[in-house]
Amino acid sequence: MRAKPVISLSTSYLQTKFGDDGYAMLCRAAELGFEYVELGHSTPNGAIEGITKAVEEGVVKVSSLHNFCPIPPFVKGATPNLFSPATRSSIESGQWIRHTETTLEFAGKFGARAVVCHLGELSYFFRPLAAAFEKYRLEHDGEDLQSDLRFRWITDKFKADSAKRSERRDYRRIEKNIRKIAPKAAEKGVILGLENRDGVSELPLDWNFEKLVDKLKDDTPSRSWHDVGHSMRKELLGLCKQEDLLERTRGSIAGWHLHDCDENGKDHIAVGAGIINFKKIAEFFDAENQIFTIELNRSVRSADAADSLKRVQDLF
Repeated sequence: MRAKPVISLSTSYLQTKFGDDGYAMLCRAAELGFEYVELGHSTPNGAIEGITKAVEEGVVKVSSLHNFCPIPPFVKGATPNLFSPATRSSIESGQWIRHTETTLEFAGKFGARAVVCHLGELSYFFRPLAAAFEKYRLEHDGEDLQSDLRFRWITDKFKADSAKRSERRDYRRIEKNIRKIAPKAAEKGVILGLENRDGVSELPLDWNFEKLVDKLKDDTPSRSWHDVGHSMRKELLGLCKQEDLLERTRGSIAGWHLHDCDENGKDHIAVGAGIINFKKIAEFFDAENQIFTIELNRSVRSADAADSLKRVQDLF
């Protein structure tokens, strides 16, 4: 008998509408057909009581949380990059650990299997190769850069430079901070999902992602978390093909953020509304061991959110 996949809706899609009414928010997710939710990184403390009530009543189950959740009381709105584990600041590192452990506490409270984490940016300020890459891309916008030898040379040099710097500096700090929270994650039975990002300088870098995960997976509950829209945006920039990243991280994927991306790089749109080949991506799905979170922009119509769920279900 095939395992039934855990398909959830990120509450980031509903947060703006429902605010502190966590109960109504989760009821709406159930109305759209979802059995699970991922509590998003814009969840305020005021919504927790209602979320707790909805979970206890069995309205939906919580598959995962996105760091930081709930958001720290001194900020408003989405805060996934508020603190970075790649930072050189011991104060910021301490804050990242503190608020990540709070998220892990709530993950344990709600019986979630994973916490999704952003890991910061490359730390070096002067980035001539990154600047050259961006300048050339903008100057030749609309042209076929995949066959442009100068663009390929700039891109390859930028990727090699950034990978070298990240391994020497940023990844070491990330490893150190993740190992500090690993005991809490293990205690709560929660996987740390390290998410691929859409920004050119955000970590982990797509072109050496697997090196970070390989260093952490044996002695921490760290795995990769694949966002298909972010990966498609990198592919459109000519930086890294989605299928290549998936092949390199195949054995470590704990979960997914599923949404579509159009040819102009606009992502978090309804599944089927863009250019992503989901049938090809589904070859990497593991219904028994992975979580599948549909993460949509709040402008997506409710009917299209429900349709996205149906389209993902049809991939299994």
